[in-house]
Amino acid sequence: MDELVRKVYDTIKKSEMICQGDSVIVGVSGGADSVCLLSVLKNLQMSMDLKLTAVHIHHGLRGEAADRDRDFVIQLCQTLHVPCECFQTDIREMAQAQHLSEEEAGRLFRYECFEQVRQQKQASKIAVAHHMDDQAETVLLNLFRGSGLKGMAGIPAVRDVIVRPLLKISRSDIEEYLKKHQIAYRNDATNFETEYTRNRIRLDILPYVTEHINPAAVSHIAETAAIAADICRYIEKQAAAIGRTMIRQVSADDYTVLEIDVAVFINQDIAIQRELLRQVMNRLAGGLKDIRAVHIEMFRELFEGQVGRQVDLPYQLCAKRTYTTVNIFRNQTHTAEGILADECPEIKLDEPGKYILTGSKRELCLKIFPVEKNLQIPKKMYTKWFDYDRIKNGLVLRQRRPGDYMMIGGGHKKALRRIFMDDKVPQSDRENLNMLTDGSHVLWIPDIGRLSEYYKITGETKLILSAELKEIEE
Repeated sequence: MDELVRKVYDTIKKSEMICQGDSVIVGVSGGADSVCLLSVLKNLQMSMDLKLTAVHIHHGLRGEAADRDRDFVIQLCQTLHVPCECFQTDIREMAQAQHLSEEEAGRLFRYECFEQVRQQKQASKIAVAHHMDDQAETVLLNLFRGSGLKGMAGIPAVRDVIVRPLLKISRSDIEEYLKKHQIAYRNDATNFETEYTRNRIRLDILPYVTEHINPAAVSHIAETAAIAADICRYIEKQAAAIGRTMIRQVSADDYTVLEIDVAVFINQDIAIQRELLRQVMNRLAGGLKDIRAVHIEMFRELFEGQVGRQVDLPYQLCAKRTYTTVNIFRNQTHTAEGILADECPEIKLDEPGKYILTGSKRELCLKIFPVEKNLQIPKKMYTKWFDYDRIKNGLVLRQRRPGDYMMIGGGHKKALRRIFMDDKVPQSDRENLNMLTDGSHVLWIPDIGRLSEYYKITGETKLILSAELKEIEE
């Protein structure tokens, strides 16, 4: 048995990712990695009694080059006597329709196709060709983006029905195997374009590290990822068990609230705390792709924060501190009926989300998020950012009242009536202007473009409140 095939076989048996007699769907793009994977599994087919089906995805992005990749895979499968299913779509169109990057849309479509064939064939596993270099790239990418321990664990060798038999094989070993056995493969030109972050790590950072710091850097990163994965699995099990003693699910109309007991939570080790919060967000959001370490810490800080404090999190999640619990739920759309009518002179903005102002056919959208590097403050008239930590009394959307004021340059208070006079706002309009307020302090009057200096973003700002007033689309 070939040395690489033996190494993959040992990985498969040790992790039990593929069992004797399994039916396996194999993702085959035509590139070196997936061709190697198909070849290795073909070599193991008889001894393991495997049933193999290849699946190729044409993303509709590279014209004739993609057509040639598809034709190559079909021919390869015919040579190996492996059934092949091909799918094609316009990923660019799909990405635009679903507001995704092309990379993310392509990934989603691929796995949908893999799962479709798996069910049709009643297969037990889906094998994909991620290898050791992919693992190292993923770990670095996660670290650069601010992921925690889970990000350091990188790509799992087994996740549900998806398995990665090549995860302990380097790219150079794959290329050597294909060369040794004179197996052809296709090169995707987009793999060499540095406009993608992952490609810059692959083409620039890892080669530099390997040449100038440590030739074994890739394998060391992969080994660290495996250790981190083991630690993650242990913490996940412990946190899940502890979570059952402190988390209560409450139904509130058409959405779910998870209540976390503060007293029990704060007595847990910090590693358990972070994992519990990660599991809670995953439970409500159904995914963790956009969850970063900073979001976990924002959530965790609520347990020692003031009652009523809340934070806005990815996936439209909102967490709020009560007297004895921290509650987390998905943001809802709030309808503020008759905002301009006498019977409803103000709307309290108790949580992030959309507030529909039916009387004016507009909506106010509120979001809260942490400061990150290179954030560009919007310069749109009807979208403004504020320092959330400076809001003391709670946000209210209303019209003017006696005693209202704004802070102007130099830290001086200025009465709202003086601002209206200086801006020459007609007397007839002054009573009908909607404004965002914090007690008597007016943050923003959208329709005249006035903004209080006190709430502006500074170098010390930690949380940003984004407020956007816009017309409701018919």
